Amino acid sequence: MDQQTELAKVKGRIRALAARTVERGCSEAEALAAAAKVGELLEVYGLSMSEVALREEDCIQHRVTVPGPQRLALRWLYPALLRFTDCRGWTDGRADFVLYGLEPDVQMAEYLLRVAEAALAYEEARYRATADYLRSRATPQTRLRSFRYGFADRLGKRLEEMTATRAAAAEARREAAPASQASASTALVLAKEKKVEEGFRGLGVRLRTVYSTATVRDRGAYGRGQAAGGRVGLERPVGAGPGARALPRK
Repeated sequence: MDQQTELAKVKGRIRALAARTVERGCSEAEALAAAAKVGELLEVYGLSMSEVALREEDCIQHRVTVPGPQRLALRWLYPALLRFTDCRGWTDGRADFVLYGLEPDVQMAEYLLRVAEAALAYEEARYRATADYLRSRATPQTRLRSFRYGFADRLGKRLEEMTATRAAAAEARREAAPASQASASTALVLAKEKKVEEGFRGLGVRLRTVYSTATVRDRGAYGRGQAAGGRVGLERPVGAGPGARALPRK
């Protein structure tokens, strides 16, 4: 079996597993197992990528809808998530996150968005049951908004740290490799960046930067949110045990 056939089979399995969600009739355990397998297969795909495969790989545009209140926090950490997954992206309306990039990168970005969405919903429910939440004199809206800002701030910084660590590791590998291999590795990175940038320009999408500020009115809730953001399992696929493989560091 040649590399292209093998990669096509891996991508097909990723798409099939990514579609196994609770909303589509799977049990929660089945959906979590599928998400864990997606993480493993994306790692295999990333390690198998070559310049030949890159030239034949298509960029895709994909829309992820987050209708719940968690979307506010996801908007704050979205730029860090895009940098970590090597994607371009933007928000459209109140609930839609649009991703653009190579298919495996887009799949990983959606995977991490869903991990963050589910983790925030879980941590928020835990926070609502704490004595700190019940004792606070702030309004429920103020408490929860501050909690979400803290969650997004911590999780976004963790993604930035992981991006920097990955870049440093890649640079160390290039310095340790023979000159020919280091040159090929650099060429692959540049070719990928060029492919995504040219594809994005071809969409004809004109983006505008929107600046906003977050006003934290409940420092205790913000700190609780930061602690919750530090607990999100980015180091292994969601639902996996301690012995599971880490998420891909592409």
